[in-house]
Amino acid sequence: MKVTYLEHSGFVIEDGKRVYVFDYWKDPVGVVDALVEQGYELHFFVSHIHHDHYVKSIFKYLPYIYSVWYHEDVPALRDAQAVSDQSVQDRIAFHSMKVGDTLEADGLTVTMFGSTDEGGSFLVDTGTHRIFHAGDLNWWHWLGDTPENIAEAKALKEKEFAPLAGVSVDIMMFPVDARLEVAREWGAIDILSIMNTKLFIPMHANGPVWVPSETFRESYPTQWCWIPTQPGDAVVEDVK
Repeated sequence: MKVTYLEHSGFVIEDGKRVYVFDYWKDPVGVVDALVEQGYELHFFVSHIHHDHYVKSIFKYLPYIYSVWYHEDVPALRDAQAVSDQSVQDRIAFHSMKVGDTLEADGLTVTMFGSTDEGGSFLVDTGTHRIFHAGDLNWWHWLGDTPENIAEAKALKEKEFAPLAGVSVDIMMFPVDARLEVAREWGAIDILSIMNTKLFIPMHANGPVWVPSETFRESYPTQWCWIPTQPGDAVVEDVK
């Protein structure tokens, strides 16, 4: 599988002639356009409604979209219908999901886990790979916040991380947000203590590119981390 960074929390993952597009917001170097020109079929995943995770302009790709998987708060079907002069449901599978749902379609098994903000997070089983995209699931510890809010953020993190304990995946995309300052890695360190992944990919940077700290490296000395630095960066992940 080839993983290409779009922007922010957006990635495309190539799987044969399929492409899984996660949390498309911007694609400044035209990655998706190039794949469409090569005849790939598109499967979109939308974790939540925030503007930096979902834009209705994804439906400019309607002729090439085979399925859309999205949190129930996202008006994906309505937005698609607004730009189409025919019934989009006649040829595109729209899968509205809520946290806790598991759906099987298009050769995929998709489970929506929780979030510590809006929407949910995706576990996608392709039959050969397992992919986890966290959306805005993270430990959102904001320095200088009130003690009550800090305690609430920690409790919510513990609640939403718990169902993922023991889950193993091949590819994980997870927020490592620079705005959290010294707490930037806390969510990543915690999630990797309960989940296993072959490849860890930071996202939602909102600032300088992440450089793993000594604490992170000591905690996970053998963890393969791929850290994209600009749109269009790519890596190939092979399961042997």
